[in-house]
Amino acid sequence: MTDSMPATLNIDTNSRKIVAGRYVVDSMHTRVLFKVRHFGVSNYWGEFMGPTGWLEIDPQRPNDTSLQVKVPTGQVRTNSSHLDEELRSAEWFDAERYPSIILAGSGLKLTSDGRAVFEGDFTLHGISKRVAFGIDFIGAGTNPFKGAPTIGFEASATISRTEFGISAKYPIVGDGVKIIVSAAFDLA
Repeated sequence: MTDSMPATLNIDTNSRKIVAGRYVVDSMHTRVLFKVRHFGVSNYWGEFMGPTGWLEIDPQRPNDTSLQVKVPTGQVRTNSSHLDEELRSAEWFDAERYPSIILAGSGLKLTSDGRAVFEGDFTLHGISKRVAFGIDFIGAGTNPFKGAPTIGFEASATISRTEFGISAKYPIVGDGVKIIVSAAFDLA
């Protein structure tokens, strides 16, 4: 921390207080995690580094919300460098042939205060399917370093990896993969 850090933050947890506009992913403060059943007895976790993209949002018109996020498959990380290389290989993500996972779509369905569902086209391993992400609004405020509006969400969905053509080591490694995103966006 430096002396230039503000002593307090002005954050609002009311999603209606979001400043309308086009936001860009804050890659440094966004986490894209996944977990999958391993040997049927535990969950194994990994992360994709370096997501990019944008979000167009107006809290008065949630149905007009649009989003496009790209996640580089070549940036997959686990606690094993050997496994990282294996996951990038043609047997799994085939990062050379399919360099990105993409979520794109429009329309946000509010389900309760601070919660919503976003359904978009999820492209993985060259296959696109509609996937619904449950969304929890975390907060909106001013980025203390950039002085611009910033917003944060958590999102999650579970996909079947075999439906996206990734069947390596099934059933030793489970089919259902939970994707958990903690996203920060800054007004462009």
